[in-house]
Amino acid sequence: MMQGSDPARPEVDPMVLDAVKTVRDRFGAVGLRHLVTLARDELARVEQAEAQLGSIDQTDPVVEPTAGPLDVADTQAWLAYTEQDPEEGEQGRS
Repeated sequence: MMQGSDPARPEVDPMVLDAVKTVRDRFGAVGLRHLVTLARDELARVEQAEAQLGSIDQTDPVVEPTAGPLDVADTQAWLAYTEQDPEEGEQGRS
């Protein structure tokens, strides 16, 4: 089996070329047909997931902090949310 890149397909990663050649050499045309079918199914799933992520990024507004003054409860909630220890912050300032 030939390892490495294919001069006719320089844009294809050598690992992908090796995988295709391995399937071809071991299973022949039937294996390649199965590989193509599986690849199409996987491509459809990935494209659907990318489209969903793209729509989420465009529809969700960015949460801005409140304009009013923060109180102790806000600070405690933030520390709990970020799991920070207030003592660590004071030690770092010394």
